[in-house]
Amino acid sequence: MSISVSRAVPALLLSVLLPAGTVALAAPAHADRWTYDDAVGDVTHMVETATSLSVETAPEQANGDITQTVIQHRGTKVVVELRTRTPITGAFGVNAAVRTPDQRYLVMSVRMPGMGGTHLMTLADKPDRRCKGLKRKLVAGKTAVRLTIPRSCIGDPRWVRVGVGLTTFGLFTGESYDDDGLRTASPLFGMPAMSPKIKR
Repeated sequence: MSISVSRAVPALLLSVLLPAGTVALAAPAHADRWTYDDAVGDVTHMVETATSLSVETAPEQANGDITQTVIQHRGTKVVVELRTRTPITGAFGVNAAVRTPDQRYLVMSVRMPGMGGTHLMTLADKPDRRCKGLKRKLVAGKTAVRLTIPRSCIGDPRWVRVGVGLTTFGLFTGESYDDDGLRTASPLFGMPAMSPKIKR
């Protein structure tokens, strides 16, 4: 059986990699670690009719509902942890848009039958870069997903800005739900919200 991946994923790819500006959060930058408490019940899904495409909030959708994002810029790696309202179940995809002084990166990881893996992409070079040590892991009884990005893979930057999102997929219903980990609800085709500069 072939699975149709959410329309939100390619839209996110385009919005992250386009050179236009992104939504910036007003919180001050902190060295090494930054935390954001995301609203509960702000998971969204796309609603398509014959004449329109819109985004609706699905507050009853607890699976994949991010409640907190923690970003750590350590000496050898950047660690992004998305904490969720309930244990994550079923198929899902997690992404992190990473901006450095010199480059933009997109880390995407999917857990789905027949698909999988964690990939690092840039706008400037090969679409899929091999990056030793890049990984995704469910932690804290599956109530959090952690992305580990070696600093060596992103040029050992003096600071990073990060935007994050989590998408859950209904394999038999074809439905998908999205949560931007750094703002209330997710836009239809808008830019991801980004953290302030997190320095080393």
